[in-house]
Amino acid sequence: MQNYYKQFETCRERDIPACADACPFKLDILTVQDKIATGRFNAAYKSIRDQVVFPGIVSEICPAYCENVCIRKSIDAPVQVRLMEKSVVASATRKTSNKYNLPAKKKSVAVIGAGLSGMGFAFRMASKKYPVTVFEKEDRIGGHLKELMEESVYMAEFDLQFANENYELRLNTQIDDIHKLCKNGGSESPDASGGGETFDVIYVATGKGGNTFGLPMPNQKTETGGPGGYMTVGDTAVFIGGEVCGKDLMHALADGINIASSAEGFLKAKKLDYPKQAQPTGCVPDQDKLTDTPAVIPKDGKVLDQEECIAEAKRCIRCQCDACAAQCDLVAYFDKMPVKMRDEIFLSCKPAGSLVHKSPARKYVAACTRCDLMTEGCPEHIDLCGMVKYARHKMHDADKVPAAYRQYFIRDMAFANGEYAALKKNIGTEGNYAFFPGCNLGALEPEYVLRPYKWLLSKQPDTSILLRCCSVPADWDGNSQQHGEEIEALRRDWMDLGKPTLIMACMSCQKHIRQYLPEIETVSLYEILEQWGFEPDEAAKEDKGTSYAIFDPCSARNEENVQSAVRTLISASGISAGELPKGDQHGCCGFGGMGSVAAPEFAEYVARQRMELSEAPYIVYCSNCKDIFCDRGKKTVHILDILFGIDPDGVRSQPDLTRRRMNRVALKKRLLEEIWKEESEMESYENEYPLIMEDEVREKVNKQKILEEDICAVIDNAQTTGRRTFDPNTGHYKAYKEIGHITCWVEYTPLEQGYEVHNLYTHRMKIELEAVWNGRKTETDL
Repeated sequence: MQNYYKQFETCRERDIPACADACPFKLDILTVQDKIATGRFNAAYKSIRDQVVFPGIVSEICPAYCENVCIRKSIDAPVQVRLMEKSVVASATRKTSNKYNLPAKKKSVAVIGAGLSGMGFAFRMASKKYPVTVFEKEDRIGGHLKELMEESVYMAEFDLQFANENYELRLNTQIDDIHKLCKNGGSESPDASGGGETFDVIYVATGKGGNTFGLPMPNQKTETGGPGGYMTVGDTAVFIGGEVCGKDLMHALADGINIASSAEGFLKAKKLDYPKQAQPTGCVPDQDKLTDTPAVIPKDGKVLDQEECIAEAKRCIRCQCDACAAQCDLVAYFDKMPVKMRDEIFLSCKPAGSLVHKSPARKYVAACTRCDLMTEGCPEHIDLCGMVKYARHKMHDADKVPAAYRQYFIRDMAFANGEYAALKKNIGTEGNYAFFPGCNLGALEPEYVLRPYKWLLSKQPDTSILLRCCSVPADWDGNSQQHGEEIEALRRDWMDLGKPTLIMACMSCQKHIRQYLPEIETVSLYEILEQWGFEPDEAAKEDKGTSYAIFDPCSARNEENVQSAVRTLISASGISAGELPKGDQHGCCGFGGMGSVAAPEFAEYVARQRMELSEAPYIVYCSNCKDIFCDRGKKTVHILDILFGIDPDGVRSQPDLTRRRMNRVALKKRLLEEIWKEESEMESYENEYPLIMEDEVREKVNKQKILEEDICAVIDNAQTTGRRTFDPNTGHYKAYKEIGHITCWVEYTPLEQGYEVHNLYTHRMKIELEAVWNGRKTETDL
């Protein structure tokens, strides 16, 4: 876990956008934009003032460095941040800074130079209640601001911001020897021009070409090899910044603001350093958010009114490094950035017996679809996917994941690998190939396995077949022991067949086997169809006038050979099919993982996200994708529908969970009869009696992952034990039974033949029985 944890040290989640990075003040532009967009101009003003100190000056003369790097420049025009700041200054009605009743500090501060940088420093220190004295050699403050704007404007801004702060201003006072202002600075007598005082901190902001008093510049090293920008003279810390260091006016003001923080650090803890230069941002914005939105032009040609300002703020796409949110459904849906997920996962993996044993990550760890897209899309390639997988195993071992999450998937795997559905057969001798269709392809439609297998036999008569689950549900569950046992069973089956190359019809199976059984050589069915000269069904070649979009499953991402073969086969079928906007760079269809049980609303969200990638109907080559999309009304055909003429128009209804099991049984039976001419000796997999359900009830049954055999078990138990209730108003019985780790309730009515099911629901609570039921002892129930 520690190895995963350390990866997040390079996460760019907190990297500021390029506009804020270019800003000398590192203004939190996103927060300001949010406040403007919601019409909170007073709040926006406060945010700006807190960072730039003098918004009335900055909004007038700032050259708008931020606009030069705005990503919108590539399509229309940058967001007009300076115009918005001017609008905020004009619109705000509460501009006076807050007055705090802080105790006065004893240590004193001097500022040499009353230009913009010096006044910014003075304001910051005065607001912390340090006694501040500003020395200015001219007869007015502002430095060369008078060359850039009306004196009355900037003087009004100084008066406004200093309204609740005290400082002493000494005009026409030139400082020639800084040592005389320093405590124990080596001067025999204090500088008379300084009023005979000494100070704990001095900030030198003498302006362009001003006196440096021998201080090293910030970009120079001192004689001792240390950084420049400050030094100590006696017991006084002396800092230098602003235009005297070659900065332009906005960077000079930022110097004064930032150096004030360093000065306070010295005054409080004798910590002496110079503000460090910020590292360049690593923010990677999502350019897909960009749409052509022209800049707002102010009606008066000068200042945006409030309505215009709000419209301009909404042009901002809020640049941040959110590749993870753009790529990862888990991050987007649960609205938790990877660093927070990391912390919650780390906490959730602590032993259950520890003092801190909560599991805040339990739901999304279980729901992750395991598409691995985030790791590929992250600019730092942080392996959140691997961390989630690791967490599943740790949490399973600590019994921190409800068994109900896994129950359906593990039962389904057991059925696929059991006597009713599993099949391992050679054709006479051990061949070079074995067809491995996966457990869900035949469950969806037996013909998806039968027809391709018969074609393979026509080309390679000794091709074996291996029907079973690849064991991925046990991996999803994080059950290392069970997964290892299933993988070993699969290895033995492969060895029994003579170690053939497995022809894979399911890309998820192929990915899983490659990862856990690398000694097994695999090849996609679609590559084989292309290589062995498959000719599509003639009926499928008829032009039906439908244009499709090809949906590559997440497990086929970056599988160029497979994708190429699929497209070649589709083209040979005469089907018009295009690509999705991002090709294969999308997540899972929603089938992967245990999300449909652990977080069904998340699984639904994922499915909808994939369905909305294109309005065109889909061609898929994953049975799970077809299942998910068709169930939600998206017209989808499997490539095998087209190639073998099975359901080229995509009109067949999807089988429910019980029918899927019956399809597996039927597939095995037909293979034995049609290929090996063997009669199946298996017991019938049929209900003893019919169950009648409305479509709405049947849909609910499937969403709850309940099989008809489970419903029958509930009804049988009720009818046998009499443990049921009767509602005379409806004539319905209600009964329950524990099915594994869940409790299933069924509302039903007996019919002459079978039962009608009116409703069903499940929960994870266990019902503790009492010794008496309906006035009778029922000890046999306990």
